[in-house]
Amino acid sequence: MATIAATLIALSIYISNDVMDIETDRANLIIRPVVQEVVSKKDALTLSTMLAAAGVAVGLYINLATFLLCIAGVLLGFMYSFSPIYLKRRFILKQVAVAGGGLISSLTGGAAVGMISSTVLFAGFIFFTYAMGVVPIVDLGDIEGDRREGRKTLPVIWGPEYTIRLAIAIMFAILISGIVGYFQLGFNLAFPILVSVISLSCIYVLYPLFNRWRDYVYCRKLVIKITILHFLLQLSIVIGSVF
Repeated sequence: MATIAATLIALSIYISNDVMDIETDRANLIIRPVVQEVVSKKDALTLSTMLAAAGVAVGLYINLATFLLCIAGVLLGFMYSFSPIYLKRRFILKQVAVAGGGLISSLTGGAAVGMISSTVLFAGFIFFTYAMGVVPIVDLGDIEGDRREGRKTLPVIWGPEYTIRLAIAIMFAILISGIVGYFQLGFNLAFPILVSVISLSCIYVLYPLFNRWRDYVYCRKLVIKITILHFLLQLSIVIGSVF
């Protein structure tokens, strides 16, 4: 049930964000239903509101703690996409907001079963750290449009190469965290092995960006790979928790 609530809220945030990003997406040649006017802004925002309400309702059905975390997720999504706060236009805060959303999702799962354990907190930490590394990589494909729109993303402010180095450094940090988790938090042996393989795979995927970051098509295809690796990283936590 917590997964359903988190998914509904995430979909709501994605849709509302697409509506607010229409002009930037056009500048970056991104094809989406709202950009192509297949779906109107009004219909998209209506659907977004309904999904958010449904997610919060599911959270309330589970328990109070889950409900409050769902509310926090919706509020964070609103602050991310809409003015006057508009976190996605603010330097560093965009990454923190996305990573924070992942942390809230992890805590929601723990709250739903009535126990936010060290494993849940560790999963939230991994999600937060991974997002801090890869969100700026996602922005590489949108760098030109972000410059025109005046968005202060990491690639715009610090440059593409620094962004790539930071992401690779964070992957090494996650690899080390997997080893620490094995020795300190009681994960099984599969956990550090899987985390190491996934982290090194992500580094392998990221490294070619040093020469290809200007190829926005390549950058956007890369997003699919790092998203898959992210889900595998979450799966490694589940597998590592099985004794």
